Amino acid sequence: MYFPILKGKQNELIALRELSANISAQYIKPVIEPVRENISPLKRTIQQLAEHEIVPLVVINPSLGDYAGGEDLISSLLEGEEGAYLPCVKIKNPQDVAAISLFQSFDGRAAAYLESSVDRALVNIVNQSLYTLVNQTRVSSAAFAELRNKVVYSDCFKKEVKNSDYSEESLFSGMHAEYRRLDNVVGFGDFTILSEDYSESGGPAYVVAVHLSYINRDEYDAMHVRHFSSYDDRTPTNPGGKFMDALNKLVQYVHANPGKFTETTGLGEFFSLHGSRHYPGLGHVKKISIKHHIETTCSYIRER
Repeated sequence: MYFPILKGKQNELIALRELSANISAQYIKPVIEPVRENISPLKRTIQQLAEHEIVPLVVINPSLGDYAGGEDLISSLLEGEEGAYLPCVKIKNPQDVAAISLFQSFDGRAAAYLESSVDRALVNIVNQSLYTLVNQTRVSSAAFAELRNKVVYSDCFKKEVKNSDYSEESLFSGMHAEYRRLDNVVGFGDFTILSEDYSESGGPAYVVAVHLSYINRDEYDAMHVRHFSSYDDRTPTNPGGKFMDALNKLVQYVHANPGKFTETTGLGEFFSLHGSRHYPGLGHVKKISIKHHIETTCSYIRER
């Protein structure tokens, strides 16, 4: 089972809504951390996912964006959507008393999202959860072994400070091919082609980069990301022209390497934009890359 972790920003939510009819609920459980005060887009997303029997995990005590306080401000706002989503409680560490108490109030009918270390007491508490999201590198091996119903997540995308810093290709992760070998692990998660680090918006784009995930069959099915970067004129002008330059490189490379990339609706959208010579904006471009990444990952799980 794949648990893509997304922030509740506009394009991430649109990506999930557009994918809802294309991916089976048996392969995916999105994790959504709300970051916007306007909860309506999140409600629409939950409702549309429910139409296809996909039940997302929603962080009810988010700590980012408009909800920086880390309190449960979401449950009351999602009144009426009970059953269509699974409450997920983010726990910073064993000293995060408020979050631990909030998790316990659900009597096991919630998921736990561990951000860092755990102690014995916290392990015993979260082992009542339906799912426990844990980064294997942030807890001891002994604690990891004791945790149940684990969803192993990590920040796999190597985000660069500037788009011009991206190499042609980078290793993403092999967890999609390896998680079944771990004890008490029921799924895996990542932040798609985004980073775990949260930012409201990017700076001016001197270079436009388009990210395209693929499974490298020659490297034991590890996932890689191919980066298609535009020319660099040392100015933030003409983002549309720079997008077309990056898109031309993407289309040429995909044509030159048949079968390398999974045929997804996301990839089809890139080809449609190339055919129409339309620039939809950088947020929309990111949304398409997210869709392709999620579809590629779910397609691999389905094959397995």
